[in-house]
Amino acid sequence: MQQRKTGDGERASSRVRRTVSGILMTLALAGVASAGALEDGFAAYQEKDYVKAVQIWRPLAEAGNATAQFRLGVMYVEGRGVAPDDAEGAKWFRRAAEQGEPMAQFNLGASYAEGAGVPRDDAEAAKWFRRAADQGVPLAQLNLGIMHSEGRGVAKDPVEAVKWIDLAVLGLPAGGARSDAARALTAITEKLTSEQIQEARSRERAWKAKPETK
Repeated sequence: MQQRKTGDGERASSRVRRTVSGILMTLALAGVASAGALEDGFAAYQEKDYVKAVQIWRPLAEAGNATAQFRLGVMYVEGRGVAPDDAEGAKWFRRAAEQGEPMAQFNLGASYAEGAGVPRDDAEAAKWFRRAADQGVPLAQLNLGIMHSEGRGVAKDPVEAVKWIDLAVLGLPAGGARSDAARALTAITEKLTSEQIQEARSRERAWKAKPETK
């Protein structure tokens, strides 16, 4: 996962590259009948037999399996086992996202934020980041917070921004993205009153992840 930074070096950009499924996403098996095939595809991916992974996941994706749809979308974005095609990747992300798959929602949001395979649209990006953020995806929380801080695709709301970015800091592993989030959080909170910061913390404490029914 690579995260782009803005030119001033102080804020984490909302335009974040999509995840690499084989590294950052564990199998979310959608049903006993298809679990074996999903695992076979994942094993092929780990063995770098990307053509085989695509061959396994494609019929599952076409049959409506959200996990396979997400993974197939990643393969198109990465150009592994298929020719690179952001539009095809976004298509599969959308199918999975509409079924409630949180990482597909995040990736679709990133596609809209970047204009990769779909027209660039901050409002659509924010919509999908919000759905993923509500399910507890830290990078979606970070992106949504940044968008609230800038008023991009959503109302400008620094208090809401602090809420989401602080949640992201708590959820991200140590490393680049977490450091970017911490810097963004500091830059925003420095401009807030103590009352606003208290309100942000109150909203954060009240937040609970809400997995979507699949």
